[in-house]
Amino acid sequence: MGAPLESVEDGIISVLNPATHFFGSQAASRAAWLLIIPMLLVYAAAFIVPLFLILVESVSTGTLREPNYSLHNYLSLITDGVTLPILFRTFWLSVVVTLVCAALAYPIALQMRRSANALRMILLAMVVGPLLTSVIVRNVAWLLVLGRNGIINSTLMKMGLIDDSLPLMYNDFGVIVAVVHVYLAFMVLPVYGAIAKIDSRVEESASSLGAQPSVVFWRVTFPLSLPGLVAGASLVFILTMGLYLTPTIMGGSFVVTAPMLVTELARNQYNWPMASALSVLLLLAIGMSLAVIQLMVRNKDKYNA
Repeated sequence: MGAPLESVEDGIISVLNPATHFFGSQAASRAAWLLIIPMLLVYAAAFIVPLFLILVESVSTGTLREPNYSLHNYLSLITDGVTLPILFRTFWLSVVVTLVCAALAYPIALQMRRSANALRMILLAMVVGPLLTSVIVRNVAWLLVLGRNGIINSTLMKMGLIDDSLPLMYNDFGVIVAVVHVYLAFMVLPVYGAIAKIDSRVEESASSLGAQPSVVFWRVTFPLSLPGLVAGASLVFILTMGLYLTPTIMGGSFVVTAPMLVTELARNQYNWPMASALSVLLLLAIGMSLAVIQLMVRNKDKYNA
């Protein structure tokens, strides 16, 4: 009986002793930093250092023997009459893709929430399936569906509904369809996670008080699922702003986005300073857009409070 009581007393003394807490917390902090340092080194080597090199290259206007740094590259991109329209078009495509994904994500997420486990897994597999397929295979499949002699045009012409093929490819429509097909999962999963956490009794209470289903959704479900919508919208928007291969295949030379222009400057024209400057502008556009989204969400929370 004596040994257990002594161990309990020692434990109580160590808890009440501030020095034990201080040195113990310091040891735990050092151990945590030792675990974090490898990740920080990888992060610095893979992101911070390349980003710094891009920033330096974007202001470089000289040569290796005679280096010179200025904002000439940025001024050239802003005033050339080509880059800004391409940036705006990239931004517009990203916004449209994000809105379409959000409009499709809510019905799917609500159905997943109300379905049994088997049907929920089927819906989840249908949503995540495109991510498991090669981007080349996905785009080639859409070529067969949306092409001039594809499934849709051939079917409509056989039914006598159209006389000539519809322009479903090599335009914004084809790009949006192909991008939504794969990035829908990045919207559905966060929205479903937010909706699944909502207490169903809150919605039932609103319905019992006479609220219509549409009112329950817009006044109860949608506001409570807003964190998932913001997370999904941020993911889809960022991924679409940096998209290269799908617009190249589905849009051809008729849809030019900022990443396509960066590739043209770097790979074909070997103009690394201009490509770096355009990359920085694209990064700034993404950062400013996300900042505006966060500001809108905070203002909405303050208004509701």
